[in-house]
Amino acid sequence: MARGHERKTAHAAAMTKVAMSRLMAARLAGEEIEPRGPIETEAARRLADDLKNQ
Repeated sequence: MARGHERKTAHAAAMTKVAMSRLMAARLAGEEIEPRGPIETEAARRLADDLKNQ
């Protein structure tokens, strides 16, 4: 998310939440998936940080 292509910050936050939801659903299903694109890469990084801090 080095570059913000969205016009509103709410859109950027929503895209990150969608990406995190996809990654979390895959993990709950026992699938290991690779993030696609910069938004999912950032979401995966944030999810990993959250899991470490629990």
